[in-house]
Amino acid sequence: HRIAHLIRERGVPAYRVMAVTFTNKAAREMVTRLEELIGEDTQRLMIGTFHAICVRILRREAELAGINPHFTIFDADDQRRLVTQILQDLNLDSNQYRPSNVLAAISRAKNDLLSPKTYRPPTYWHEAVARVFERYEHDLRQNGALDFDDLLLETERLLRAPEVCRRYQDRYWHLLVDEFQDTNKAQYELVSHLTGERRNVFV
Repeated sequence: HRIAHLIRERGVPAYRVMAVTFTNKAAREMVTRLEELIGEDTQRLMIGTFHAICVRILRREAELAGINPHFTIFDADDQRRLVTQILQDLNLDSNQYRPSNVLAAISRAKNDLLSPKTYRPPTYWHEAVARVFERYEHDLRQNGALDFDDLLLETERLLRAPEVCRRYQDRYWHLLVDEFQDTNKAQYELVSHLTGERRNVFV
């Protein structure tokens, strides 16, 4: 209803509005409800999950981001297979370093906007994770791939460039974020970049 009010009552062009949700199901529900309220203007809105919106931005800005514009996205199974292979290559015991636990540690690091170079292992166990992390990132790039966390991380890095950030701030005048309390550091920084000086964020 706030989006409909902005467009119908306040005269905000639909393409100036971005609405972010946490699940694809919620995004579809939002689109359905808006179609009932504002009709075909819904198609001009930017609506989706953080990850889906980041994919669209990265496809468009791949050259500036320094990534393959035709990147593939590794799902959980792809990631697990890759880490399992890396553990074998590094002669690390998969019982002590379970792939799921190693991936969780890497994911936490990425969500805190850390790269293999800036990651500081807090324990001996994490020292091994750091070695896997470095190889994991290398192998992802060799495969022309990103994982789900990279979608946020690479977009946040991209928006650190003032000229790129300004372009998106000029495009989107209003940002609405569902379930804002669940945002991690990467998502919070994305919101901060996109809102800029207008600070038109509704959560």
